[in-house]
Amino acid sequence: MAWSWSHTGEAYAFAYERLSELPTDELAVIFAEWRAAEIGGGIVDANEFSQRRYERALKFATTGPNDTMPGEWVADWIWNKAEEHCTCDNGGFNAWVCPYGCHTVPFGPDDE
Repeated sequence: MAWSWSHTGEAYAFAYERLSELPTDELAVIFAEWRAAEIGGGIVDANEFSQRRYERALKFATTGPNDTMPGEWVADWIWNKAEEHCTCDNGGFNAWVCPYGCHTVPFGPDDE
């Protein structure tokens, strides 16, 4: 079960910072998952997941247009998608940054 975001501005800033700190290869995978899962403006189910779109998006995220796409742009793009869908785990501790909830970032430090 997933919940919708309902956090403070500080929590969103913290989550965005954690997302930006993910390794470039993980950001590329997350980017590709969004691109492959979103067809026609909505998230498709696993049976409609486009492996071809995933592979093309993965290549694009790692090389970029003319080999110039910085990792920061990818993180910003992912954050915009995550904000659009505003989904988090049950309890609201981690923001989903992919369409399926397999990639998450925390809204705050563990001790809060």
